[in-house]
Amino acid sequence: MKKVILVISSTFAFGFWSEVFAESFGCLRLYSSPNPMSATSLAKTYGGTDDDGAYSVQQTSDGGYIVAGHTNSFGAGGDDIFLIKTDANGNIIWAKTYGGTDYDWAHSVQQTSDGGYIVAGVTFSFGTGYSDAFLVKTDANGNIVWAKTYMGTYSDYAYSVQQTSDGGYIVAGHTNSFGAGYDAFLVKTDANGNIQWAKTYGRTGWDEAYSVQQTSDGGYILAGFTYSFDADDDIFLIKTDANGNIGSCSIVQNASPTVNTVSPTVTTPSPSVSSVSPIVNNVSPTVTSPTLTVSEPCPLSISESYQIISGIITPYKGGIKVRGSGEFEVKVYNVSGGVVKSIKGKNEVKLELSRGVYFVEVISGGKVIREKVVIR
Repeated sequence: MKKVILVISSTFAFGFWSEVFAESFGCLRLYSSPNPMSATSLAKTYGGTDDDGAYSVQQTSDGGYIVAGHTNSFGAGGDDIFLIKTDANGNIIWAKTYGGTDYDWAHSVQQTSDGGYIVAGVTFSFGTGYSDAFLVKTDANGNIVWAKTYMGTYSDYAYSVQQTSDGGYIVAGHTNSFGAGYDAFLVKTDANGNIQWAKTYGRTGWDEAYSVQQTSDGGYILAGFTYSFDADDDIFLIKTDANGNIGSCSIVQNASPTVNTVSPTVTTPSPSVSSVSPIVNNVSPTVTSPTLTVSEPCPLSISESYQIISGIITPYKGGIKVRGSGEFEVKVYNVSGGVVKSIKGKNEVKLELSRGVYFVEVISGGKVIREKVVIR
């Protein structure tokens, strides 16, 4: 039997699995003291007669905590999403389960601007796919506002969710229903969970995204792993623009998941709560500074020179001039991959740019020209 455990110190909370903790207390560990010298304020377990676990925790605006995971002790099916709201001392304010007759798990939770919560995970209970990405929006008391699945023919998972600046949501995970294989999966929704766009990233190997954040330029940064570009697993870091694109990179594909509104069974369990005394040890991990090999599956520039291909892009002091035959589109990226200019024109356009290094992309008649330019 495993239980959820919440460990609170004066620092912050994060979660991982501890075999020692499992043997001692039979639980999944949410541990909140990365500094071994920091004093633990409290440690509590939450659960029932079967296995319960947590994958995500966040401090809430009232100083308490929201914890998300799964439970086999309570709910409607094999495993249900488990959401627990506590006060600052780990005392339960409320607990809810959400699910169907099969397995449902939560991998990520965030408090939303309205005081409620957004939960991302996977469901085997709803939809017609093997497994479907699952998004549940609740109010401040854990009551469902809406719940939706995002599915294809095969396996689709959501591992990370964040509310975006427009009030919608960005969801990251993996899919075997779309793309070139098992691909990283990014879905942008509005505030009601309706899809605005969906993209996959990868090739014929296995690619997954475990974390996503909106960046200051309105785009997104994803972190995960890839097995598509090397003989072994590699860290996979993806920076996109606000529409999920990486220029016209070939590893990016559009996806069209089916969205279903579902009605999970909601229960209000009463988990048993126990205080425990974990052993805290000071450790001295070995620190190394490896030399990493960095590859770019999606280079934005073709030439490392700012000399111009075919004379179509011409830099000058304070900007660039683009000439073409007929209509074309110009996108200018900074060195971080963010779009700084985007314009459609005909025959010739001029764009003013401050000093720096840029990558310019011109799309015309189905052809794409990309160049690195230096504005002096």
